[in-house]
Amino acid sequence: MPEFPPDRQFLHHPDALLPRAGSGIGLAVVQRLVADGIRKISLVDLVEDRLSDAVSSLSIIDESTECLKIRCDCSSEEAVEDAVAETVKTFGRIDFCFNAAGMSGQGGAIAGMEAKGLDAVLGLNLRGVWLCERAEIKQMMKQDLREVASGDLGLMLINSTGLRLQTRGSIVNAGSLASHVAIPTLTPYVMSKHGSVLTLKANKGLPTDESLAVLGLTKADALDYGKHGIRINCVCPGWIKTKMTEQLFDTPVGDALVARAPMNRWGLPEEVAYSVSFLLSDRASFVNGTDLAVDGGYRTC
Repeated sequence: MPEFPPDRQFLHHPDALLPRAGSGIGLAVVQRLVADGIRKISLVDLVEDRLSDAVSSLSIIDESTECLKIRCDCSSEEAVEDAVAETVKTFGRIDFCFNAAGMSGQGGAIAGMEAKGLDAVLGLNLRGVWLCERAEIKQMMKQDLREVASGDLGLMLINSTGLRLQTRGSIVNAGSLASHVAIPTLTPYVMSKHGSVLTLKANKGLPTDESLAVLGLTKADALDYGKHGIRINCVCPGWIKTKMTEQLFDTPVGDALVARAPMNRWGLPEEVAYSVSFLLSDRASFVNGTDLAVDGGYRTC
């Protein structure tokens, strides 16, 4: 397990919900958040063993952390709604959410694919994130606004009118390198992550809900709910060493992929976790509707 030096940027508002927290980037984010001060955390994953292992790793970082384990299929509307309800019943509110549920699906060119493969990937990667985000936003809209804190001392930030900044919560969605560029032989996965920002209603210039993919979902909901004190952002990792990419480790194809980025190496889940922790925290209180690339400069090429 990586060493996480204490930072405690969440010391004053310590409640979080994290779908797909049992492995890979999701697990690294959970560990980072606990190191940063989260003390009440709801871990959501489909696999019970992964949840148990995650809880054990958190107790090493801080044994005072209160963990709620929820086995949940994030592509199920009922299961997602129940997970949020159970979290609120246990902890009272939700301040921070990281939606990381996803799958790459079966590789291959589109001519040889079956529709059920597309349905499975979009059902989890896009519909699942939509279900999680909807349930989280519905809960946050019920919550009282809280003041935005600055630093370990909990000093309150004041805006130019002399009023204290307030928030109902923040959400970060897991996008991908595929949110911006195509990846060969992974059409369903690219479809689930890639997408336009918004479409506009004819003659009115009003945003609609017809945005595509995780990145479009992030931007659309950030536009709709920023005025209510809810921030929604997206992190877009590049080629990261996780179980999802392990078949490419130490192969000519994998070496060629990472060589395209200026940093010419695989990224680590912990590097993504630092970025997610910042976006969720009050330190990013004026960051909304953005996508943060953690890809070693891949998109600059």
